[in-house]
Amino acid sequence: MKKVCALLVISLLLVTGCTLLGSAPKDEAAKFFNSYKNNSETVVKELDDYLNTQNLDEDTLKDYRELYLKQYSNLKYDIKDQKINGDTALVEVQITVFDYYKTDKLAGDYFTANQADFVGDDGDIDFTKYFAYKIRKLLDTTDTVDYTLTLNLKKVNDKWEVEPLTNEELMKLHGTYEY
Repeated sequence: MKKVCALLVISLLLVTGCTLLGSAPKDEAAKFFNSYKNNSETVVKELDDYLNTQNLDEDTLKDYRELYLKQYSNLKYDIKDQKINGDTALVEVQITVFDYYKTDKLAGDYFTANQADFVGDDGDIDFTKYFAYKIRKLLDTTDTVDYTLTLNLKKVNDKWEVEPLTNEELMKLHGTYEY
């Protein structure tokens, strides 16, 4: 019985001790990327808020939403390093995402060389045909690309928080960063 009580006390101390120590910046970075991989409610809401600022029709919005959620779900990440300096930290992460930049560029090149494929009934270029073509190509993307991100974290009330991503970091996360 003494061994069982001692084991329970040790377990309780370990759990409590680990909780009191708090998480490391790299742990918060992992939580951050997992929220994207799992299409958390917060991530989906931020995506919807962003897409709603775009001037796109309902079907195109739906397709872009699907593209981004596919990108997030398939995100792979590897935390390489963390550097802590007081209440700030940098966490270096290598991510692997679908190469939407390459696909978008190839679709644009095809459009430029084959504009006749995108002419509407009125004889003018129909950009909805081009967007539909591009989205089909993006949805079929299987090529991936690796990027390195350096996340900035700040300690607030003894808890590490990831600072908002820069536009460059968001483009990398979305696989649209020009390399």
